[in-house]
Amino acid sequence: MPPKRRPEVRGGGGEPSSPQPQAVLKKRCRSFDLEIRGCRHLQELAASCFHRIEAALESAISRIPEEVTKAVTSFLSHSPSFCRTLADQNQPPRYKLRFTNCLSNEVFTKKGICDVNGEPLKISVDVSNQKEAISRRLLSAKIRVVVLDGDFNKNDQECWTSDEFTNHIVRPRDKVGAVLTGELELRLKNGEAYLHDATFVDNSKFTRSGKFRLGVMVIDDLGERVQEGITEPFVVKDRRGEGSKKHEIPSLDDDVWRLKKISKDGVFHEALKGSSILNVKDFLRLYYTDEQALRKILVKATDKIWTTIVDHAKKCDPGRELYYFFMENHNVVLFFNSVYQIVGVKQGDHNIPFSDLDKIVQVLLWYRLRASKVSDTKGFCSKSLCSTCVKDFISTNHSYKTSKLGFRNVLLKRVIVLLFCTQSCALETIVFSFGSTFAGSGRTIEKICI
Repeated sequence: MPPKRRPEVRGGGGEPSSPQPQAVLKKRCRSFDLEIRGCRHLQELAASCFHRIEAALESAISRIPEEVTKAVTSFLSHSPSFCRTLADQNQPPRYKLRFTNCLSNEVFTKKGICDVNGEPLKISVDVSNQKEAISRRLLSAKIRVVVLDGDFNKNDQECWTSDEFTNHIVRPRDKVGAVLTGELELRLKNGEAYLHDATFVDNSKFTRSGKFRLGVMVIDDLGERVQEGITEPFVVKDRRGEGSKKHEIPSLDDDVWRLKKISKDGVFHEALKGSSILNVKDFLRLYYTDEQALRKILVKATDKIWTTIVDHAKKCDPGRELYYFFMENHNVVLFFNSVYQIVGVKQGDHNIPFSDLDKIVQVLLWYRLRASKVSDTKGFCSKSLCSTCVKDFISTNHSYKTSKLGFRNVLLKRVIVLLFCTQSCALETIVFSFGSTFAGSGRTIEKICI
């Protein structure tokens, strides 16, 4: 439907009113012209402001190098050590802290930290140039002992940065508290300090490596960096496991499960107990008298485990007990220690260390000894059998090397035990029975105290 047409409005004379488009257009053009002129003015104003800002920035920037140079020069003139540090930042530090003694591979919580000999850990200052004197401030500087993750410096680098050291400090676990407690801030005295009072509270199981390191750092501001000191990695265990700790150097009276790879009440321990091997002394005696029999008892052990057990047992100190066996038919005297390991040979009036004998002579001597049902040779006593001889032998041969020859098919006929008593130099003979080993031999063992 087409839209309705509006009626024309007529004037008083009846004619339609004529519109005034020219006036409206002129008005609009005037307004538009004013707007354009305003925009031009703003544009000119903006350009003027931009030029003024640009000129101000150029002036300020041109003065920056001069001001920075003045500031840096003033700072360095008051801090010469900083300038030296910047120059030497890529070089190893002149001074280093270090631990002079070693911790055990195993440490237990709630127990004072000490070295393998039970002595306090010692910290000292090292200087790269031995001819260079250490400053007094460093010799009496304050240091702090911290706990590091065992992974720190796993590549055994000579140097590291302070940030690398700090980032590896172990943070305490929630609800456990500090990892290490005690007197951890020390004062160097003549460049040395001792860690007397320090105890682990937490074990090292929660770390990625399962181990800790101890670290020590200088906390005084000395004007140059002193490289931190670190220990070797070690395991921290709960003190409840100390009762089953393996001794690094076993003793003769240690239970046999104290040897490495032998767990308490484990398969190897039960097998050894079943053969009446209760301590390290029993273990070594059977090893030197019948190695194959001992190997059969530990038949479930691999060759690697067997070697580990035997090597650990051989670290044991055999003590000052010394035996000798006289072979009358061949005029040969064999000396051996408390675990029946041969440690000396004497033939007639000639004394030659067994290690100095030619290999062929060793084999010939071996067969001669086997003919007398004694089959091991080792070491040598360099003098006749007397108190002076024995004391010299002990003083010069206290550490015995291990013979690879077995000590099999043993039936000793006469053995003299030499025990060294520092209280008396008198020669005393005590006769006693050795037991079933020599049953039917009609012989006895003479025990001499010197």
